[in-house]
Order: sequence, then C-alpha cells, then structure tokens
Amino acid sequence: MKKLFSLTITLIFSLIVLPLGAEAQKASRPLASVRETPTVTIDLGGAAGTYNGASYSELNLGVNWNITDYFTWRNAAFKRFSSVTDQDILGLDSTLRLVSTSHFDSGYFRMFAGAGYRFADPSTKNAMIGEAGLGINIGGLGIGGGAKYLKYDKIQLDSLGRETKRDDIIYFITLAGHFGTGF
Repeated sequence: MKKLFSLTITLIFSLIVLPLGAEAQKASRPLASVRETPTVTIDLGGAAGTYNGASYSELNLGVNWNITDYFTWRNAAFKRFSSVTDQDILGLDSTLRLVSTSHFDSGYFRMFAGAGYRFADPSTKNAMIGEAGLGINIGGLGIGGGAKYLKYDKIQLDSLGRETKRDDIIYFITLAGHFGTGF
C-alpha cells in the first residue's frame, strides 16, 4: 500500500509540478500543454462484476476536469447494487488519469489509464483504484469502456465471518457529453 501511495505521489508531482518548472524556464518543448480554459465533461456509466461468487451492478455519475490535453481529474459518485446481500454500497471514486487522444474530422479516440481512491459507505469498502479504458467521441457525445481494479483497505469478511479476497475487478461502460467551455 505504501508503494502504491508513493507511486501515485510521484505521478502527481511529475504531471503538475514539473510542467510548471518547464514553463518557468521557457523550455523549448513543454511537458504538457495547459489549456487556457480547462473543459469539464460529464458522464453517466454502468458497471458490472462479481465478488466472491455474487454478482453486482453499479451506476455512476462522473465529472471530469480535463486539466491538460494529457491529464484529467475525475470524480464520480456511484452506487453498487448487490444481488445477494441487502447492503448496497455508495460513495465517490476520485482518480487522476493520463490521457492519449487521437483526433479525426468530427471527433476523437481517447485512451486513458489512471489511479485513485474509492471513498465508500460502508468504509470497509474503501479501496485504492487502478483503471484503464478507451472511447470514441463524435460531435460532443461519446461512448467508452474499460476495467477498474479495486484493492480494499481492510480485510473483507463474508456473512459467516470468513476472510475473503481483498481485490475486485469491475468492467464498465460510459456515455459522455461535453457541456460548454470555461468550466
């Protein structure tokens, strides 16, 4: 866990602090191009997975701040619906994503990979996140998909009190839209 935390801090430092230093030194090639007015996008997503033999589905509403052409900070409120237990989970996923975009006439393809943290209720479901995916956007509307890996902070127990696995993989699909500039 300490190793992942150190890696995340190093990534954040590399993406935010180093480009600022490059700008101050007027480097010939900037590390990241900061937009004059960063854009905000909203997406609605669905996900599914299984955990210890029980299936579940998730819904989420995400807000993405595209800080640079290569860097996005995403916060998504989510609710997980379990098929077996009567305890649903809700919370917030907050991730920092590295993004690669390839433009074409009426839109773009986008790939991303990132890391972050899931703040959940109940707190036993708090987890570190690793995620990756791809999508296509045409005329301001997009569709994408990918996978999210969760590593729970606390030991997970089943209904009989037995220890279960502490990680989970979620497969997701998102519908996205761009609303204005300057947000």
